[in-house]
Amino acid sequence: MLKHREVSTYILLSFLSLLLLLFTQQSTFAEDTEGYNITIKVKGVADTACYLGYHYGHKIFVKDTFAFDSKGICTFKGDETLQGGIYLAIIPGKRYFEFLVDKDQNFTLITDTSSFVNKMQVFGSEENELFNQYQRFLDEQQGKIRQLKKKIAVHEEAEQLDSVPPLRKKIKELGSVINDYRLEAVKEHPETFLATIFTTMQDPKVPADVKESEKNKQFQTNYYHDHFWDNVDFSDIRLLRTPILYNKTKHYLERMTVQIPDSINAAAEFIIEKSKANEDIFKYILTYITHHYETSKIVGMDAVFVYLADKYYLSGQAKWLDEKRIEKLAERVRRLRPNLIGKTAPELLMLDYDGNKISLHGLDNNYTVVYFWDYKCGHCKKSVPKMLEIHAKYKEKGVDFFSICTRVEKKPWKEYMDEYKIEPWINVMDPFNKTNFRDLYDIHSTPTIFVLDENKKILIKRIGASQLDRVLKKYIAMDEAMKNKEQEKTETSSKSSEAKGQTTANETPKDTEEKTAEEAMKNAEGTEGKAADEAMKNGEGVE
Repeated sequence: MLKHREVSTYILLSFLSLLLLLFTQQSTFAEDTEGYNITIKVKGVADTACYLGYHYGHKIFVKDTFAFDSKGICTFKGDETLQGGIYLAIIPGKRYFEFLVDKDQNFTLITDTSSFVNKMQVFGSEENELFNQYQRFLDEQQGKIRQLKKKIAVHEEAEQLDSVPPLRKKIKELGSVINDYRLEAVKEHPETFLATIFTTMQDPKVPADVKESEKNKQFQTNYYHDHFWDNVDFSDIRLLRTPILYNKTKHYLERMTVQIPDSINAAAEFIIEKSKANEDIFKYILTYITHHYETSKIVGMDAVFVYLADKYYLSGQAKWLDEKRIEKLAERVRRLRPNLIGKTAPELLMLDYDGNKISLHGLDNNYTVVYFWDYKCGHCKKSVPKMLEIHAKYKEKGVDFFSICTRVEKKPWKEYMDEYKIEPWINVMDPFNKTNFRDLYDIHSTPTIFVLDENKKILIKRIGASQLDRVLKKYIAMDEAMKNKEQEKTETSSKSSEAKGQTTANETPKDTEEKTAEEAMKNAEGTEGKAADEAMKNGEGVE
């Protein structure tokens, strides 16, 4: 929370991220609007600008611009009360220090550029006295941790590995010391905003009354996950102007959730529903999560964006959006929905050079690489040699290339095919735009690659030529392993049947049939249970 050393402001381009700036200006605040008057004096600074900033998730925004006089004094002053949160006094040169703003908004801070925290004096704000005491304590403990990490690096470089565990233990102990400090502060000053911050940061702990026999690793993991949000008051608007909600949300979604769309959808929905305790927090959480997955570089995460858009935006729950923005969002969803991973790829009936109609779904192969390219595209020309190598390498494994030229001029298309020798591929185009392929596959740049399975379901998309080799190798290896497993299972079953036929020769057909059915049920149950166990260990679901 307090480790920032540089300040940067961001202007996000997508309409969702722009909402962050929009509704911060529209947020409500229940306290009396008596204004604020915060004086700071900084030794070593004079006659220069000073900015009043504030945290907002993982960003820092500037509230207003003020100025230091010749004595290094600056007064942050306004007629409207500031929303509670963690604020910053920002000095040119990307230097700053933090302070708390809550009910008391008339106080003075005096410090020195040589050490903002350790030279700080606070007048008129008990909240900031406590905050500064914590900052000093934290700075001291983190200094000790840094020294221990340096020692670990030295021992590891010298291959003195026996000396490392005790040092790591000391780091863990210092972490506990910091946590104990926070707990004690909450106990002694429960009504302060600082206590709220510390409580929100607190990780869940297994209750003391749980039996020791139950405190296994899996139990603790499940408990931590189930109670991760227990200490967060989503109705407290002050948390918006801190990095805490962002940090916890990011950790929960990216570190505590299986990274597949279905799991992320459930986790995101869980947080968003909790955030409805406050309208502004709901706006922030929904906007942040949706934008994060809309712009994610991880393949397949657009499915999360589509899910959230359907559930919250297109259903009318995002009441702060006007009709025009909703229409833009709906259009984006419309283009993404047909080509999500796991869906059957939209059919494309295109023409080859001789005018013959070629159906994508009509191809009989194990894998289809759908390759969108443009003969004027420099990146396409660079990727072709690699793509030809990959096709030659895997064509005997049932891999076909459905190569789609996105332009409509026939002569340059033919010249390109001849020059780059891509005749072995299935080369097609749509000169009359009858397939609407750009919308169906969301084609806005080239080259774009999709990989389909034998049933034309999308396995992966928007990968580069350098990644395609690894992807095909992986899926082919999985297929071959599955076939080998099925073959072994068939052979084992056949041998078992032969042996069984010999040992049950004297049984009546009815007896044999009933016994075989009974054993088959037992085997099926055992296999399913084992599969479920393995899947749980791997963090996967079982269908």
